[in-house]
This record gives sequence, structure tokens and C-alpha cells, in this order.
Amino acid sequence: MLLDLGVSSFQLDNGDRGFSFHQNAPLDMRMSKSGMSAADVVNNYSEQELANVIFKYGEEKFSRRIAKNIVLARQDKPIETTFELVDIIKASYPKAKMRDSHPARKTFQAIRIEVNGELDKLSKTLDDALDCLNPGGRLSIITFHSLEDRIVKEKFAKWCNPCTCPKEFPVCVCGKKPLGKLPFKAVAPSKEELEENPRARSSRLRTFEKF
Repeated sequence: MLLDLGVSSFQLDNGDRGFSFHQNAPLDMRMSKSGMSAADVVNNYSEQELANVIFKYGEEKFSRRIAKNIVLARQDKPIETTFELVDIIKASYPKAKMRDSHPARKTFQAIRIEVNGELDKLSKTLDDALDCLNPGGRLSIITFHSLEDRIVKEKFAKWCNPCTCPKEFPVCVCGKKPLGKLPFKAVAPSKEELEENPRARSSRLRTFEKF
């Protein structure tokens, strides 16, 4: 079984969906057409809530500065488009850091994850996928950012060693046996693959084999 956790290129390239910080579009970012949108998050969350989301899901060191400037900007008018948000983020960034990568990348990732509840659903999805495997079956996951990868890595590690006994115990007494093994270490894209698909640069492939 293979799970590709990346946002589809079709969605990213479709400017109407608001996923991309390279195209101007309404702030949406919903995978579906229902529920809370990115505009709802940006215009209704408190400054502290915005800072928490941007830091937690984007690992953005300038999250507090960005959140503060979002709240200041929306006092004049609602923030409605991707480029309006991009301009606020750029204004929040030190010029010396602008060369590293696009300044909006982490914030857009964070808001997208919040809108779609991506990480909340991932852990349950992994458990459900494990239940579907037959002995000897493999579950392979392709992640595209460190937050996803950390959840998958920790879940696989727990399945390989579910023992809850204190480390000082010489033998296991909890009775929890390994559910499987890791047939190989995490795989990163090759240079050749990156030349064909630059969007794969942050991806990692991890595989678990069920006993």
C-alpha cells in the first residue's frame, strides 16, 4: 500500500484554489469545497492563535511578527487574496533572510494544514492502513515536510517496538510484541529525479513491513 501525502500538482497549479503563493487567487486552500477556508483563518483567528498555527505547522521562526502584521492589516480591510497575504509576510521578513527561500512558503503550508486538519487525520489514517495489511504486506508513505515525516517516523518506530516497559527492566513484561519491521531506511529523491521533478526535493519515502 502506498500513501502519497503531497498536495497534487493539479491543485497547486490551479490558481483558483489559493494554494500557491506564486499566483494571485482568493484565499481558500480547502481540499474540498466545504468547511473553513484560509480567509476564515487569516481574518478571524486571534494574533496568538495565528502565531501558534504558523509556528506549529510551518516551523516559522518569524511567526509572531507575521501574525502581528496580519492582525494590523485586517483592521483596515479583510485579507482576501493570496498576494495580499504574501505582501504582509514579505513585510514581516528581515531582508537578509529573503534569499533563503520564498518567505511565504512556511506560512502557506501552516495555514493549509490548519484549514484541512491534515496532521490530525494522518495518525488515524496510518493506523487504519496497518489494519488493512496482510502479514508480509508493506505500507509505504511519501511525505513532503518534516511535520508529516516525524509523525510517520514515530508511528513506524512504535509499531516496531511497542514495548512500554521502563528502560531499566532487563526483559519485557508488558507483552507487547513488534508488529513488523523497517525493510530499509528512509529514501530521499535522487539527483536525477529532482531534475525531472523539482517539487520532490523535500520528499521522503518510508516503508513498514507487517509481521
